[in-house]
Amino acid sequence: MKKNSFKWMAVSLAAIVSLGFTSCSSSNDDKDDPTDPDTPINPIEPSKEDAMSPATQKERLEATALEFMGMMPSSDFRDIVELGKYIGETYGDGYDWDNVEDWVEDAFDAAREATGTKATETKTEKWDYYTYKYNYIYTNYRSLVTASNFTGHFTARNGRWVLEKANDLQFIFTDKRGQQCVLKVETDGSVKEVYAFNMYDRKGSDYESKDNTSTYNKYYDRTQCIIGVPEKIVVTLTQGGSQVVKTTVNIDLGSISNEEFDISKNSLTASALIELNNGYKFNVSKVAYTANTNAAVSFIMSKNGTSLVTIGVSADVNDIPSVNVSAFSSKIFDADDYDFDKINGKNAYVKLDILGKVQIQGTLSDVRKYVDYLEDAANNNKDEKNFKSYINQANALTDINLFYDGENVKQATVKLEPFAEEDWNGRTYWVVEPVINFYDGSSYSTFEAFFNEKDFKKTIDTFKSLANKYADLVDERIYW
Repeated sequence: MKKNSFKWMAVSLAAIVSLGFTSCSSSNDDKDDPTDPDTPINPIEPSKEDAMSPATQKERLEATALEFMGMMPSSDFRDIVELGKYIGETYGDGYDWDNVEDWVEDAFDAAREATGTKATETKTEKWDYYTYKYNYIYTNYRSLVTASNFTGHFTARNGRWVLEKANDLQFIFTDKRGQQCVLKVETDGSVKEVYAFNMYDRKGSDYESKDNTSTYNKYYDRTQCIIGVPEKIVVTLTQGGSQVVKTTVNIDLGSISNEEFDISKNSLTASALIELNNGYKFNVSKVAYTANTNAAVSFIMSKNGTSLVTIGVSADVNDIPSVNVSAFSSKIFDADDYDFDKINGKNAYVKLDILGKVQIQGTLSDVRKYVDYLEDAANNNKDEKNFKSYINQANALTDINLFYDGENVKQATVKLEPFAEEDWNGRTYWVVEPVINFYDGSSYSTFEAFFNEKDFKKTIDTFKSLANKYADLVDERIYW
């Protein structure tokens, strides 16, 4: 039996991607809103009469995929793409950005001050009886970077950006029709200062060797970059006085100590909304992280007020080691110095809703155990009994189901299935594939058999055509 061929994976991907952006909403007010990414579905098994056959489900999935692709034509984005291309071609690398670069350097230098301190970080490596010692010796600087450091109006004039003093940041230019365009950045709310990363300017080095030890001294100016994070950031692009794109980001860093964000102790909540003038909205409605407690993300894509796709992801997280965000940019940072391998996620949840017509929901009770079982299975791929046992234990941790029309009646479930194969000399070994289990008595189908080219021909052909039309907008080609 052929496994993991590129052909069937490409077919499956085409079908799933097409489904992943689909459809229209349910009108039954008695149901939970299937487009709410944070509302889990409580699955129940169907009665014999309600169970859909694989053939019926293929028809439903293909009809949904085709409907969506008709709802999202490339022509919806033609004007936005043309404006973006004109901006890139006219005001990109060939334009004179020297004034902007000088302004950035001046603003950064104005925010940078010497702390009057020095520091040394040491990294040691031992090989047999010889030791290599690396000393990173810093002269410390501190830079507090906030939106107030970067203000001014840049106007495109005679091939270069001309700066005028202002209290906000704007780039002013014209489109190919001579209409004025304005890219504007605004901030609002209180500002929290976070030590985010380090910048290094190497100043020299020296070397000495003594008593089976080589010591390398490297000298740097180290600038500790402190970012002033506002509660709200708004970026807008207007064309001829009309809004083309608006991005709104809201950030709450909770409580942090001494400008340090410790991933084992601190919390973060954020959201981001992108609004386009063609009616589309891309809304990361929630990004929430509470250290060693929970992490969650919710996303909604809509067109003219109708939700196209919603995605919800969450998990309980634990055993995250204590490390500050700033440490990741250290010259001596080594992930092996921290217990990242112990990090685990429990009660993981993923829900994909396709505009009320198709819902896929999966839960995983223990991520680390699941990964360990799969690794144990791989290590026992010539032992049928142990291989199947580990796969069964992995399956027991998951519950992945397919629903339709916002109903909580599951019509299919996904599990891992062991299959025997033979290598070149006739020895048997075991592999695993995801399979779709049905409730109409038809047992299961592999992804390869279910998402085949024949049954999903319209989906695949339409997907390719749509992808090519989007590629044409940016003058690219796709090779299938």
